[in-house]
This record gives sequence, structure tokens and C-alpha cells, in this order.
Amino acid sequence: MTDFFKRLLNQPEPPAAPDVPPAEMAAYLRSLDDRQWGRYAFSREPLEGKFTTQQKDAYTAAANACAEGAAFGIQCTVPIRIRDPLTLCGELGLKLKTPATPAGGGQVLFAQFVQPDEITIFTDCLDKAEALGGLIPARARLQSIILAHELFHAVEEANPDIYTRTEKIELWRKPFSNKSCIVCLSEIAAMAFAKQLLGLDFNPYALDVLLVYPYDAQAACGLYAEICDLMKEE
Repeated sequence: MTDFFKRLLNQPEPPAAPDVPPAEMAAYLRSLDDRQWGRYAFSREPLEGKFTTQQKDAYTAAANACAEGAAFGIQCTVPIRIRDPLTLCGELGLKLKTPATPAGGGQVLFAQFVQPDEITIFTDCLDKAEALGGLIPARARLQSIILAHELFHAVEEANPDIYTRTEKIELWRKPFSNKSCIVCLSEIAAMAFAKQLLGLDFNPYALDVLLVYPYDAQAACGLYAEICDLMKEE
């Protein structure tokens, strides 16, 4: 199962982050390029310490190219009238569910893809996002972005030879070779797929912060501060 922007609740409180107005956050986050967002994605990769900076950038570029190629393929082969993510879901035989919140609680979860063919968008996040006004896309557009992200995971499911599935890192060679998938490549690519498919002028990773804000402003500020610190290291 993959999910879009999961935030766990009831965790130990991190140090308080400076309050930052959402408009300031949005402007800065929208200014970051795909390579920079790749650095952010790798900061959450379980194998993060195994890569050099140059390797992270190369993997990011390859994942973006993979996703952009997949989206471009759809744009070239699918009639314009069915290119929107909602219609594409139906054309691809995917089941779409739209409950308000996840069952069980304990986390902020915006959407998820469950193998082999089910996408769920939790509409509570769309409702709460309206409090941000013009800082993020309007409700229908926002739903399309989230849905497009999950559509890429469906594309992965249907194409086991896709780059994000086949690219691996060798952890050790002796006494036998052990290779592992690079988890964050799938998420990097899903964001790039949504960006290309919908013609966005920003990387959807910006929503990783902004959509958290209506749930927990301090958590969003903390994540924003973390991203700012990460970009200063470049």
C-alpha cells in the first residue's frame, strides 16, 4: 500500500518551530525546484545514509524522467476528453473511494493506493484545505493533483519493469549480493507524474507542508523549518 502524505499523530512533541505565515511558506515552497525536492525526499528514505549527494541528484533526475515519460505517453495517446485524472481512473478500471477520514484515526492521511486497483481520497483534507484560500489550488484541482499522484502508483503496479520498481542499491556483496529498492523514488516520480500530467508550475511536494497546516500549524511550521535547514546545506 502506498499513501500520499501520511502524518502520524500522538507522537513525541518536537521542539517548537517559529511560526511562519502560510503565505510565506507557500511562496518559498513553490520556489523550490525538482532537484531540491529530491533532496527532501531522500531525507526520508530509509537507506538515506547509503547515498552521496551526487547519487541522490542522479536518482532524482532519473525518477522524474521516468514519471514525465509516463505522463507524456498518456498525453500523446489518450484523447483530451479523458485525460483528467478522474476520468482516467475509470478508463484504467480503477476503483475510487472518497470517505471523509481513514478508519481507526491516529494519522492524517490524504490518499492511498491499495494494490491492485483501488485509490482512496480522504475528503476531510480537501475540506480543511479550503481554509488556506488561494494559497493552494481550488478543491477540484487539488483533488486532481492528489489523484494523479496515486495514479502513478497504479501505473507502477501495471508495469513491473518501470524504473522506480527495478532500480536497486547493492547493500553488500559478500558472502552474497543483497540489493534493496529505493523507496523514495516512487514518491519522487509520483509527484513528477502529477506535475507533468496536470501542467503544474510547482512540485506537488509543496503540499506536504501546506496540507498539514489546517490540521496542526505547529507541525507544519516544524516541517517547513526542517526543509529550510535542509536547503541551507546545499
